[in-house]
Amino acid sequence: MTPIEDEHPTRDLPAGTELNILVAEDDPNTRMILAKQLGGMARLRLAADGVEAWQQYQADPPDILLSDWMMPNMGGLELCRRVKASRVFCYVILMTARDALDDKVNALECGADEYLVKPVHHRELWARIKAASRILDKHRSLADESRKDALTGLKNRRAFEETLPYEMAKADRVGKAFCLVMADVNRFKAINDQHGHQAGDRVLAAVGDVMTQTLRKIDMVFRIGGDEFAAILPECPLQGGQQCLIRLNTAFASIRLPQMPEPVGISLGLAIFDPTEPVAMDVLIRKADSEMYQAKRGLATAQ
Repeated sequence: MTPIEDEHPTRDLPAGTELNILVAEDDPNTRMILAKQLGGMARLRLAADGVEAWQQYQADPPDILLSDWMMPNMGGLELCRRVKASRVFCYVILMTARDALDDKVNALECGADEYLVKPVHHRELWARIKAASRILDKHRSLADESRKDALTGLKNRRAFEETLPYEMAKADRVGKAFCLVMADVNRFKAINDQHGHQAGDRVLAAVGDVMTQTLRKIDMVFRIGGDEFAAILPECPLQGGQQCLIRLNTAFASIRLPQMPEPVGISLGLAIFDPTEPVAMDVLIRKADSEMYQAKRGLATAQ
């Protein structure tokens, strides 16, 4: 009897659902059947043991990990522990022929979200995948809300602190630099004092809109606190980052808000992460902050 019954499943995930599934299975026949059962409805990757699966997970975390328990080099329980200790949510389904109560409890206590006893029928497998998809949708919705700034609709500091190290790791992996922009609204306290906090809120919303509309679609803009903003510009060399700053300064110079005759001023700082000369995240942020405060000091001197 095969561990996964080789029949064509009923594939009825919700329209628009895109799942990234990583399968860790040392038996080549089972891997082949899983590829046939799952490949048409998901972006599927296969690993022959826990070590290979963990390496793939670190490079590109999946939505769902479907893992065998008994594998060489690293078993399913240790793989599950590592995945659940990471900061990225991943739904873990553990498959095994072990069906004793203590085994099931052990797997769930290691962090597995689901436990399937081999041989797994294709209908049960897809029922579990669909259940995982529903849970993932709810988790994403809650996660999106917790990473959004309510005033501007931008991603918040939490999202920034999660995204920046990911982009640094991606730059290392693909060998392409990216730029970090730090931004601070000029005279923001004076704006609040002279025009009121509602005017200050309008300024912050306008800054977010201008940055989003001026930068590329792939660029990510964040409000990281108060009147401070940040933008990550993927696959962007230093010259491209400098051009982005010119476009932003030009855009802000032409912005006028009701009852505020003066333009919305902003000070910008730029730093580049070059994978050939990598730096730590805090060093990168300090570099962009330093450039931004230098621009602010230059404005104060000019006035």
